[in-house]
Amino acid sequence: MTPVTLHLEYFGPYRDATIDFTRFMTTPLFLISGKTGSGKTTIFDGMCYALFDQTSGTDRKAPAMRSDFATAADRTRVTFTFTHRDRRYEIIREPAQTLNKKRGQGLTDVAAAVTLTVYADDREVTQLTKTNQVRDYLQELLQMDGKQFSQIVLLPQGQFRQFLIAPSEEKAAVLEQLFNTEIFARWTEQLKQQLKKDQATSQTTAAEVTRLLASLQWTSENEEAAQTLIAAQRPEPVVTLMAAQQATTREQQAQLERRLAMAQATVDRLVRQDEQEQSLLKDRQQLTQYRQQATELAQQAPAMDNLQTTVTALEWVQTRQPAWQEREQAQQAQQQRQADQQQAQQELMAAQTALKQAQAAVEQHQTLSAKITATTETLAQWRALEPIYQRVATLEQDLQQAQQDAEKRQIAYQQAQTAWTTNQQAQTQQRAILDQQAEIYARQTKLLQQANDLADTQSQAATLQQQVAQQADLTQQISQITGRLQTAQSAAQTAHDLAAARYQVFLRQQIVTLSAQLTPGTPCPVCGSTTHPQPAQATVTETATEDDVKRAQDQATHATQQADQLAAQLTTLQQQLNANQQEQQTALQALRAQLSVADTMDLTAMAAILTQRCQEQQQAEQANQEQRAALKQAQTQITQLTEAAVELQAKVTQTQQAVQQQNTTVDKLATTLTTEQQRLPADASTRAEYLTRVQKLQDQLAADQQMWTALEQQCQTAQQTVLVAQDRLATATKEVTQSDQRVARAQADLAAQLAHPVAPLATDTEAQVARWLPQVATLPAKREQLQTFQAQQARLATLIETLSKRLQGQAKPDREATQAALIEANQAVTTLREQERQLKNLLEQNEQTTQRLRAVLDQQAAALQQTQELTELAGVVNGDGPNSKLGLERYVLQTYLRQILTVGNQRFQQLTNGRYQFVIDETPAASKKRSGLEINVYDDHVGEQRSVHTLSGGESFIASLALALALGEVIQQTTGSVDVDALFIDEGFGSLDEDALMTALESLETIEGRHRMIGIISHVSELRDQVANQLQVVANGNGESTIRYHAAD
Repeated sequence: MTPVTLHLEYFGPYRDATIDFTRFMTTPLFLISGKTGSGKTTIFDGMCYALFDQTSGTDRKAPAMRSDFATAADRTRVTFTFTHRDRRYEIIREPAQTLNKKRGQGLTDVAAAVTLTVYADDREVTQLTKTNQVRDYLQELLQMDGKQFSQIVLLPQGQFRQFLIAPSEEKAAVLEQLFNTEIFARWTEQLKQQLKKDQATSQTTAAEVTRLLASLQWTSENEEAAQTLIAAQRPEPVVTLMAAQQATTREQQAQLERRLAMAQATVDRLVRQDEQEQSLLKDRQQLTQYRQQATELAQQAPAMDNLQTTVTALEWVQTRQPAWQEREQAQQAQQQRQADQQQAQQELMAAQTALKQAQAAVEQHQTLSAKITATTETLAQWRALEPIYQRVATLEQDLQQAQQDAEKRQIAYQQAQTAWTTNQQAQTQQRAILDQQAEIYARQTKLLQQANDLADTQSQAATLQQQVAQQADLTQQISQITGRLQTAQSAAQTAHDLAAARYQVFLRQQIVTLSAQLTPGTPCPVCGSTTHPQPAQATVTETATEDDVKRAQDQATHATQQADQLAAQLTTLQQQLNANQQEQQTALQALRAQLSVADTMDLTAMAAILTQRCQEQQQAEQANQEQRAALKQAQTQITQLTEAAVELQAKVTQTQQAVQQQNTTVDKLATTLTTEQQRLPADASTRAEYLTRVQKLQDQLAADQQMWTALEQQCQTAQQTVLVAQDRLATATKEVTQSDQRVARAQADLAAQLAHPVAPLATDTEAQVARWLPQVATLPAKREQLQTFQAQQARLATLIETLSKRLQGQAKPDREATQAALIEANQAVTTLREQERQLKNLLEQNEQTTQRLRAVLDQQAAALQQTQELTELAGVVNGDGPNSKLGLERYVLQTYLRQILTVGNQRFQQLTNGRYQFVIDETPAASKKRSGLEINVYDDHVGEQRSVHTLSGGESFIASLALALALGEVIQQTTGSVDVDALFIDEGFGSLDEDALMTALESLETIEGRHRMIGIISHVSELRDQVANQLQVVANGNGESTIRYHAAD
């Protein structure tokens, strides 16, 4: 993995900064410098966050890296571009953050997002946007997670010594993923799981046998013998004993069924007897209850008699209620009539007073009559002038109408004249359009030729685009076939290697077989020697038969054939691609010539030109079509305009004559009007003045007449009011007499009805009736209560008589004896059924248990041998032996670690002047997790090993640096799956003295710098002087930082 660029947006102190690592591709070493807190380590955080969604340190979380100065409009984003093998990768990651809404006001929580894009030859191959997909893809690609990245590629501040001092368990986790040794762990785990599974199965089987033996139910006769056999762990005799017990139990079950049938018949008989006795006792109880209820009703008789008396009295009052109400209404009407009579007397007196006042007013206005006569005569004289005023008004209207007609005829004349002028101008315009006829049709012919040429060009362009699409398809097929071919060739090589290995195993087996058949003095079939001092021995557990060898060789041949077929397909596709490219070139030159463009113009540009020309051609054709339509329309309009011109000329002459005639009529009417106006009075020369004078006289006359009429009407009204009041008084007096007569009749009728009252109303009858009348509304409820009592008495008498007849001659049953017998019979049936159920359950349970026991015993015998063999193998592979705690995977990891230490010792000894070298701690550990990967250092000064934990700060840094460099080199040499082309170191150089610092820099520049990019962060001033190529982080003093580059002169 080689970093290319790192773009930080609102991440830490960076607003918008890009770190271009390509500036340091040709330099062995570069320094990242800057003040404390300026953001140097943030660069490492950005790389680690982009790749693994975490920072390089444990004290910083990704969401906290959002810039403090970022607003809700600023989006935090990290874009990291790197190359790996032959591909380029771009990963864009954004943390969860709160930003402005895209629409409307307010804020919204934006979820974390990630996008990984893979490019091959600057062409996008794939793109992933789901977090889990990106994480799995990068881990598979880089073969490490974020923690391992910090131990191998990115060495953060304070964690530089982590891999050096890590315990064996943590080293194992790192090395396992880097060297892909998980297959050994899987083998070991599979053996362990299989062993656990077999052991668990054996234990389960044994437990199942024990459970099944214990679940067998024994009779008292067989209990002791069965338990003896079970204790002796002899399951087979137990099964035989159970078979005998089952046969005996089935005989007991048949006897029990017969006894149960007899007991059930006894129960059924007693149940019927009990039901009959229960019915008889129920009748006796009901008779007693009915008699008690009859007694209770008899106790209510006095109250019911009183209720009957009340009902009788209320019914008598109810029949007199209409007469009582009639008297009340008559008395109320009498009072109302007397009040009406008094009102009529008062109204008569008021009317007589008003009549006297009206007669006095008429006598006071006797002169008003003469005034009305004089006004009437004057008004008649003025009305005699009405015909003259009417003739003047008519002449004025006629003159006005004649003048309006003259104006209209003048306007019509002007309009006709204008229309004729417009017609002449339109004819001129249309003839100008007709003059362009030849030019328009010539342009149409030219456009048809251009359209044909463009159609040919479009056909050529479409063919060329098809060829381009075919080229892309062929290129994609070639890429896919190439990948498949590589895979197939790799599979073929693997298959051939496997076939060869199988053959070697088969040969070794044959040699061992032949060696076993050697006889002293008999020549060896291989070397011919008659002595056999050291015959071949079987040293491997792997075996291979001749069929295995044949099968592996067939698979290798088949894989080779598949690879050859793919190679042939690839050759054919490449030939098709070459032919396609040649055809494209020819068609491209022809299209350029057709379009008359430069020889360097590509297909996209020519397609744009062709599209533009097609649009221009379409626009020109549309314009020509519109011109031809306008030409045709002009021909039609010329004909119409010529015909209309004749009509317009005639209309001009006609309207001119009409104007002259109308002007003569206007002059005659004006003369006649002047003559008539001279006959009118001087003080009322106009009709308006005349009408005003007449209206004034009419108003005066109407007012006087109205006043005279009002006085007469007032006098007549007063006289009429007196007559009406006299009639009303007479009517009221008559109604008072009638009301008195009605009251007398109602009183006499009521007295007659109250003459013979019932007992409760005998004294003070009228007062008693007044008191009882409000209770008449309760009469229906009291009647219903009385009827209910009488009905209950009748029903109880009937029921008592019926039950008495039914119980006559019946003795009281002995229910206790019957129920005791029934209980005893039911208990007998229940006991027999329970015995039957127990026998049935015993038979079924023992039968099922016995069948299951036989099956389990068969399985147990088959699995025992397999478990014993697997136990021995798993113990060795898992490191559970008595003399070694080193398992198979830990042994493989220790081998890789030895290689790393061998390479690391070359640098370690150089950096320490030969004093130190790495060694594996061979001291037996207390547990498997702590064994095999512990590192010590051999100190040449003291001649013995010691723990890496005893190294000083500077020594630990040098040891960690040598180990980290060696780890990357061995990984690439051994696995080939992880390319560690960069190393970043955060601090640590401050613990070195001047000589050690210079030695370390020289080693990094001369040894490591040739193989990979190395960037270091440090505050040591000597480094700033010694390392010329620098990435400088400059703090601006406001929480922001920028990036500057400093290159060597």
